[in-house]
Amino acid sequence: MEFSHSKLTYNCQIVALADMISHTISFEQLMPVLLSMSESHDQPALPFKFTGGFGLSTKTIGLILSMQGIYQMAVQMFLFPTIVRRFGSLKTFRFTALAYPFLYFLVPYLALLPDHFRLPALAIILVWKVTFQSLAYPSNMLLLTNAAPSLLVLGAINGVAASAASLSRAFGPTVSGIIQYAGLNIGYSGVPWWANAAVCIVGSVQCLWMTDTNSRFDATDDGAEKLEAPNAGVDSKIPEIRLSSASDTTLVEEGHEGLLLLRKSNS
Repeated sequence: MEFSHSKLTYNCQIVALADMISHTISFEQLMPVLLSMSESHDQPALPFKFTGGFGLSTKTIGLILSMQGIYQMAVQMFLFPTIVRRFGSLKTFRFTALAYPFLYFLVPYLALLPDHFRLPALAIILVWKVTFQSLAYPSNMLLLTNAAPSLLVLGAINGVAASAASLSRAFGPTVSGIIQYAGLNIGYSGVPWWANAAVCIVGSVQCLWMTDTNSRFDATDDGAEKLEAPNAGVDSKIPEIRLSSASDTTLVEEGHEGLLLLRKSNS
């Protein structure tokens, strides 16, 4: 029963990862198009029927994307550890996942703002997106790693997660591009963004069932960490190793019913 619960947990993490990658990579594809799209002089039929973009040059768009990348590195290095240490991986991921749909819903309306408000509003949107993305990705990977019942299956779980992520990277921008083309043909430039918000809502609802299984390792009093074997509890005993080396060491001992991995790190 415990293993089944763990399996359900990491399946939820993998679905959440695939969903998040799908809508965030679609954002990366849709935003440069919106920035380069010429401004519309047609009267919008609010709240939903309107077209147009920012009409920015390629040089300006490249500068914006470069600044976005620099900011993302800073958030990843300095803000993420502080936030996760304070709130934990699960709360951090849930907050970002639940807030993402509002971001996607608002983005197409930036093109309707007066000229002197557009770039400040764009800066707010990009900071919002980059900050949340820098918090969500590593939080999800931490949750996925913690959900593994054993290091013996962690590689398989990460492999499935990587495959799901690759599929999302392939299909996300493809589908959003098709939707954008269809939306522009009927005069609705916001359709791909709102479709992205719908995809995000699915992941937001699903993340409410996610849990943080933060107990893969059993810490011993002397600092050694023992990984429980998948068949723990059987009669045959697996030899236990205590590490006393001053350097970082990893050992694997083969027993009658499985493998035992112990790790000790001393500075």
